[in-house]
Amino acid sequence: MARIEEAVQIRYPVDKVFAYTTDAKKWPKWQSFITSAEKTSRGRMGVGATFRGTNRLMGLGMKWTARVTEYQPNQKWAKSITSGGMLIQEHVAYTPSETGTGFTIAYEMKAGGPLRPFLPLVASSMRKQARKSLAKLKAILEARA
Repeated sequence: MARIEEAVQIRYPVDKVFAYTTDAKKWPKWQSFITSAEKTSRGRMGVGATFRGTNRLMGLGMKWTARVTEYQPNQKWAKSITSGGMLIQEHVAYTPSETGTGFTIAYEMKAGGPLRPFLPLVASSMRKQARKSLAKLKAILEARA
């Protein structure tokens, strides 16, 4: 298993950061490795909501599906992502501050079968992409402030 955690401080209200980052249509705009994403379940966002999309990581396109496993508006949310032989648990936390919002994203990744030996390489690439994505998210949202 590999774990990645990155954080950024965003000068933007927590409710607006939460709304932007839980909208699947916005994920390709700020997450550099997501090329497409859509909510596939009906109804409101919450535990049990499902998604699908594609990633581009290390030059390879991969399809994925996800299910929300935790959801507390303006505080945190989590989803379980399946992509090929990989299982990724994504956890996102929001911390209000005097200057805006602390945004933390963490990934716990497990790989099976032929992907297992490549997990350290995938984790390293995802760490770089996560840092890039958080910088982009910060720039997008602070430009709106």
